[in-house]
Amino acid sequence: MKRLNDGIKWTLVAVLFAGLTAVPAMAEKTTPATGKNSAVPAVPRAIPDLLPYHKFDPPKSKLFDISKLTISGDLRVRPEFRNNTTFGARKANTFFVQQWARLGFNYSISPDVTFFFQPQYSKNWGVNNVADANGTGGTIFARQGFLLVRNFLVPNLTVKAGRQLVVWGNHRMFGHFDWNNVGWAHDGLTMNYKISKSTTLQVGWLRTADRRDCPSPTSGGCINTAPANLPDGTPNPRAPGIGTDDGNVVYVRAPMKVAGVVLEPTYIWHDGGTGGNINAPRPMNQSRHTVGGRAVKKFAAGSARVDATLEGYYQFGEIGMGTGAKDMDVEAFAFHFDAGVTLPVPMQPRLSAEFNAASGNKDDGKWRSFDQLYPTNHIHFGYMDRMSWKNMNHLAFGLQMRPNADSHFEVTGHLFSKQEATDGWYHAGQGAIIAGAGGANSTSTDLGEEIDVVYTHFFTPGNHVAWQIGGGVFLPGEFVDDNRGGSASEQTWGYTQLWVNF
Repeated sequence: MKRLNDGIKWTLVAVLFAGLTAVPAMAEKTTPATGKNSAVPAVPRAIPDLLPYHKFDPPKSKLFDISKLTISGDLRVRPEFRNNTTFGARKANTFFVQQWARLGFNYSISPDVTFFFQPQYSKNWGVNNVADANGTGGTIFARQGFLLVRNFLVPNLTVKAGRQLVVWGNHRMFGHFDWNNVGWAHDGLTMNYKISKSTTLQVGWLRTADRRDCPSPTSGGCINTAPANLPDGTPNPRAPGIGTDDGNVVYVRAPMKVAGVVLEPTYIWHDGGTGGNINAPRPMNQSRHTVGGRAVKKFAAGSARVDATLEGYYQFGEIGMGTGAKDMDVEAFAFHFDAGVTLPVPMQPRLSAEFNAASGNKDDGKWRSFDQLYPTNHIHFGYMDRMSWKNMNHLAFGLQMRPNADSHFEVTGHLFSKQEATDGWYHAGQGAIIAGAGGANSTSTDLGEEIDVVYTHFFTPGNHVAWQIGGGVFLPGEFVDDNRGGSASEQTWGYTQLWVNF
């Protein structure tokens, strides 16, 4: 199985790299080679030196054309509060203000070649001098930076290389996660090939972690004396032989439209993310295959409009407890179905219902926890972000409407439970709210109910400025109550945000 996994991974990576090496051939300029002499003088940076480095005065580029540059922007400010964050008798509360600002620089080198760079400033108000963007303390970092080449070697083939967003369907496996103050971005190579008007083939290789190979305390010059376990007894991701494998994601998709139905068959292989603990989001030391996809159908029923979505995945492979051996088989699944009807009356009300399920671990010698990769969970399982697509059953009913052309209103009710009583309860970030097995004090699967209300108002022509206000309440179920000493109480949450984009 390992040889098969490595063969699939590196064959696809080799194909992507082989295509990338031909990018200079797409440039409008030619190399100094002539018909009489095929030898090209060595160039220190290994590409045609059309704009030499300066020794003193910076050169004026003859290649730059201001008419080929477009600039985009995004700014959001969001105050947010959450009361009773732990559902306990001691009602821990929190309040903060998040902000991010982005500028996107898009330069068309030629009709088929585009360079894009998007820096982002992200912080929490009142928190300064923190270098980690994921802590939203305050920093500037590259959210996107890629080269895109259309009609690459053959017509209808587009290649994108660099840091980029990967967004599929309705964000259940890959999304931009823009609710977060940082969001998801990925480093890698992706290709889109337009097979026909209704079918596209997508292939990608994403690099999620780059680690030193250090299988033993002293191997190949590596010196690693880190302890095998952390103080809490969990495997230490820095220990010899643990977490030394590089992280990769390889995927193949074929979005298509058949008989009015949008189909998105998908295959994903990945060998681990950054989580040192096997219960962490995207744990290391695994080789996991995911097969499945999404189907969407929209149609008219009289004067009403009906929409339905079906999405599901099955995962198999091998995973280990943080040591070098992958000693457990992976068998996991996730399923989603939703449907809605939009009525032909004022305010266009849409009534919707949906069901979600995902497997969790049970004591049978197999690893059944579903790995959701990089989703935008905020839009799926309740706006309070108390649930991910992992060890769960979820039933929801909603009402959405347009009070006028410049506004949108929605109210949704959710019912949550665990699929496996012995596994934990996982929030939208896929980390545990209450751990399973020995960490839980209940055999119940009842997690509780949530009600969300959100109102959005759009300003200016084109909706470039908008204001939103929303809130929710989570009523804990028996599992939560048992783990809070029989005295769990409701959690409340709310926010308002203003954003502009151009």
